[in-house]
Amino acid sequence: MRHLRQLRDARRQDGCIVDCEFDRTDDSRLPWSADGAYGGWGGHEYHGTEGESDRTPVVFVHGNQRDACDWVQHASFFLQRGYTGDDLWAITFDDGTPGHEAMAEGLDDFVGRVREHTGAETVAVVGHSLGVTGLRYWLVSRNRLEWVDTFVGLAGANHGTVLCSWCADTGIDGGPYSSSEFLRADYGTIPDHPLSVLNANETPGDIEYYTLRGTDDTLFWRCRDSPVLDGATNVLLETDHDGVRADQTALEYIYRWISGSHPYNVQHQVAGP
Repeated sequence: MRHLRQLRDARRQDGCIVDCEFDRTDDSRLPWSADGAYGGWGGHEYHGTEGESDRTPVVFVHGNQRDACDWVQHASFFLQRGYTGDDLWAITFDDGTPGHEAMAEGLDDFVGRVREHTGAETVAVVGHSLGVTGLRYWLVSRNRLEWVDTFVGLAGANHGTVLCSWCADTGIDGGPYSSSEFLRADYGTIPDHPLSVLNANETPGDIEYYTLRGTDDTLFWRCRDSPVLDGATNVLLETDHDGVRADQTALEYIYRWISGSHPYNVQHQVAGP
């Protein structure tokens, strides 16, 4: 399957699809020290912009065996439309396939630092794949619903996958498959399963929820609607698992949902040289 091949290829490059020069816990692109807990990028010094902004900061969260490099094109898209560096942040978890508790711990510190650095009370969050359920788990387990005003989930296994069920049942539960038990599609048959607890209320808090899913996403074989959240605006795109994050149409949806404006509104364009 194409998705499994992509996982294997990314793992060879320490979870970076572009094979960048930064280690997973390199915090040199952040305006604070993460003490080896995570890496990532963000802030006006990294992006080379002015520091002041009245916009809600955006935090991007990568998926399985990926890193903050997944969001470079998104930052560029937002910067070209009037966002500043202090509006745009992305975390890299220390493990390419972090557990949900580890993601919650990293996100709590990262988002807390973003709020402290920018003075913003709330942030918008955008997650892809494993990062979607990671964000949802963090929001509920740490009771941070008041920290977020907009949630965008891209190809998240919100109701598990058949592939994860198979992996969990056959003992394939290490490395890139270590979240299989959490994300199994038959979670409803298992008492007190963490995904059942998480889905008791799929869109909690005073948050605007949005999801994107793809018609050709092999991760969701026999469970096409797994990314859908009850109470969210759910959109289907003609693309695959990574296209839901990276296709131009996906970027346009993400920008419109986060900013509340059309991505090609000339009033928000940055003047060219």
